[in-house]
Amino acid sequence: MKQINRMIWLFLVSLLPIACFEDDNKYEYVKLDEIVIEGIERSYVRKSHQDILSITPTVTTDADVEYAWELWTSVRTDGIIYKPDTIGREKNLNYEVMEDPGTYYLVFNVKDKKTGVTTVCRSTLNVETLNSTGWYLLKDEEVAGEMYTDYDFIYDGGRIDNWIAFYNNGKKLKGEAVKSIFSSNYSDQLSGGGYNYINVLMPVSKEEVSVLEVSNGIVRLPFESLFFESLEVKNFQDISIQNDGTNVGLVNDHRFYNMSTQNATSFYASYGDYNVASGIMRGLNGPTFFDSVTESFVYVSYGNITRFPAVSGDLTCNNMNADLLWSSVINFRVQGTKWYAYALMKKHTGENPYMLIKFRLNWGDTENRVEQVNILPSTLNLVTAERWAVNANYGIIYFVKDQKLYRYSIDSGNEEVILDIPAGEEVTCMQHIIYPNLMSADDYGSVIDQFAVATYANGKYKVWLYEFDAGNLKPLSKPTFEGNGRVACINYVSDNSSNFLF
Repeated sequence: MKQINRMIWLFLVSLLPIACFEDDNKYEYVKLDEIVIEGIERSYVRKSHQDILSITPTVTTDADVEYAWELWTSVRTDGIIYKPDTIGREKNLNYEVMEDPGTYYLVFNVKDKKTGVTTVCRSTLNVETLNSTGWYLLKDEEVAGEMYTDYDFIYDGGRIDNWIAFYNNGKKLKGEAVKSIFSSNYSDQLSGGGYNYINVLMPVSKEEVSVLEVSNGIVRLPFESLFFESLEVKNFQDISIQNDGTNVGLVNDHRFYNMSTQNATSFYASYGDYNVASGIMRGLNGPTFFDSVTESFVYVSYGNITRFPAVSGDLTCNNMNADLLWSSVINFRVQGTKWYAYALMKKHTGENPYMLIKFRLNWGDTENRVEQVNILPSTLNLVTAERWAVNANYGIIYFVKDQKLYRYSIDSGNEEVILDIPAGEEVTCMQHIIYPNLMSADDYGSVIDQFAVATYANGKYKVWLYEFDAGNLKPLSKPTFEGNGRVACINYVSDNSSNFLF
């Protein structure tokens, strides 16, 4: 870009009203030096927290000049005036871009020290973020005898380890990693409330919960502001977001807490005599879990713990006289649009106490929700497994026991070993990862449809992303991801959506 500014300082005088006066021809005229600026492009694109903006313009002039680089927001921050940031005072600019994503005006000022006249060259800076698409691996790691939780963020072409600390001056979440969710429907006072949505991640550790803006990694609200009432005990166990992408459920010390991400303020508790004994499932009536007090599946409606209607049947969702071992919803798109879940349970009495039930979590269903009960032999490895995960598209449960990964077919009742876990490695996470997720209007599972297995040994993790071959897993020769720490949950994020957490 080439820009020449020839300004005469008497120009403003010429705009004054003309009056009659005697011209004595005793004026003093000042000749301005020409200033020519070259080498600045019309626009630049840089990634926040990653790139350096380097510009080496050519300035041609005989004048004694001084320089100033300014960055102006393209949006009025106070409703009245713009407020620029001075980002350099040398001719050459080397600036580490740390701004939030957006468009900014970049202004290069060359000032003639003698006359005070400034020549201006303007371009635009488009700030992007790497954070919008990639894998967020929620992990924990021991530091000086204490456990801390963070993300490793892996994107096409690179990674940011300890992503939370990277954007927040080294701060991480205290405690072991639990789970993480994503929402594209978050708004608060800082964002303008209402429908001024931003994308956020909500990681949970045993001792902390946080709300992080995806674009810049910054904590939206301090932990103390996230709860309507102060917590006597910090023992976080689960977090879930409903199908609307707005209603969030959190479990702390077996108690349920609610929050809406729209006009988000704080979590508030659901009161009553209950005890959350399972992870939260996405039911169409509301967040659904197993209550160990009533030994029933219950759901949360408008913040209230609600039991399913009493119905007849050998086994219903109420007063089940059993303990829950594991449960998960499955993909309604392959189940005739019915919202099904599986639950592995152990009855308090009887010779064959183990059972696998299939039940509906549809809205407004007044009939017995339990459709199928499979009594399981106590000799099955499934019933004493260390960890379970569902294949949401098929009637298959994967589980781990004694350094082996098994495949259990619900229809046939057969289990078989499909993988050997290397000695010394512990499986810390298993997930069926589908993107776009089943609530998306896009082509379901067209981008990612994989089964994730994360292992841990000697302070390091391995994540294996297996492709499916019907209900089997295609072999991998090496891990997909590796890093430091122990992985507890995996979120794949792309623009305004994420994978479904079954």
